Amino acid sequence: MILLFIVPAPMVLMLSTTLPTLYLHNMVGIQLGVIAYSWMLAAMYLGTRPRWVDRSVGLPHVYVVHGVMGLMAITLAVLHRQLSLSSGWIKRTGDWALMLFIALAVWSCVFMAGWLTSRLRWLELLKHWLEHLARHELSVWLHRLNLIAVVLVFIHVQLINYIASQRIFMAVFDTVTILVFTLYVLEKMRLHFISITGRITGTRMIAHKVHEIAVAIPRQHGMDWEAGDFAFIRFPDSDGLREYHPFSIVNAPLDHRNHGVARRNLPNAVTLFFAIREDGDFTRRMGALPPGTVVDMLPPYGRYRRFVEEHAHNAPMILIAGGIGITPLIAVLEHYGPRVSTFVYTARRGQMLPYTSYLRYWAETSHMRSIISEHRIPPSRIRNEVIVRHAIYLIAGPMPMQRMWSKYLCSQGIPADDIYAEPFSW
Repeated sequence: MILLFIVPAPMVLMLSTTLPTLYLHNMVGIQLGVIAYSWMLAAMYLGTRPRWVDRSVGLPHVYVVHGVMGLMAITLAVLHRQLSLSSGWIKRTGDWALMLFIALAVWSCVFMAGWLTSRLRWLELLKHWLEHLARHELSVWLHRLNLIAVVLVFIHVQLINYIASQRIFMAVFDTVTILVFTLYVLEKMRLHFISITGRITGTRMIAHKVHEIAVAIPRQHGMDWEAGDFAFIRFPDSDGLREYHPFSIVNAPLDHRNHGVARRNLPNAVTLFFAIREDGDFTRRMGALPPGTVVDMLPPYGRYRRFVEEHAHNAPMILIAGGIGITPLIAVLEHYGPRVSTFVYTARRGQMLPYTSYLRYWAETSHMRSIISEHRIPPSRIRNEVIVRHAIYLIAGPMPMQRMWSKYLCSQGIPADDIYAEPFSW
């Protein structure tokens, strides 16, 4: 709501009070353009993955806002073009920017909007088919062309004489634009300097098309993550894997158990484990990476632990995982242990992960109930073992599964504030 209304307000109000009377008939179209540009700048800033927003809102949710605001901005930009007449370079720069925005939006809706492809089956199938032609790196670089589109809009406004003559408005317009671009550049520079360099120490196949990769990083950085976090990693020396991609961290902080992965004992390093399913071109290539491959990792993101800490310390925890979504919840289970009363784990037939034996071990050595199934769980069992008043629910898995569980829990009287799921798909 702040991004939609508060951010555009200063420029909208200033232009409303200073626009010459001669151009008042174009007021609606002009204001729509101003709002669209404000939303574009806001989406651009969210694209830098600010950590303070992640820990309070959750980065996957921020990406949803980023995408929705971009689409809404394009919609207003189209209306702006229809309602405002222009010619010459004013028209050209505006049209070029709009065409670039629309083309990149269509591309991003297919390749970089899991919140959308998970709802449209035909779009998901199109994405999987096109992934054979377009790599993850290509999508990331194409998405950056939005910066050029924003610059074209900036030039477009500078060329409009009756707008450029409004000194107070232009001062705010230029200041906000420069500020956002400065924050964007500084954030990219910061991520470059704070990235952690490690190496793969071992890999193993833990299920059909699922690899577990061990990455050793310097110990001084090793404790800088929370249970349930995910990290952006890339492989700078490997073709097609040079852009960052997010993956959940399987092990909890301070976990030193041998996870079954062959690795070197490095006294000054800590090992993080990532369970990765072959879904696209990026993940398919990762399984073949040999030990010793250089890995760059950004400081982890995530809100599972923050969500838990926002509730009563004695509230029981119910963990619900689907398929590869079990990976962040394994770390949550290891970190909170006795507080977890029930762990529900479901997957398609034949796709269960080896972590099922680990869950059964926890169930046998603690008071935790485990429901592990490749079939539909009887509703009576869910009501008896999963529906617990005053409990908090953490859900991880495919987005349709997350939506189904969230809707069901709410229908059983569980408050929405006691349910958290990260839509880990983009």
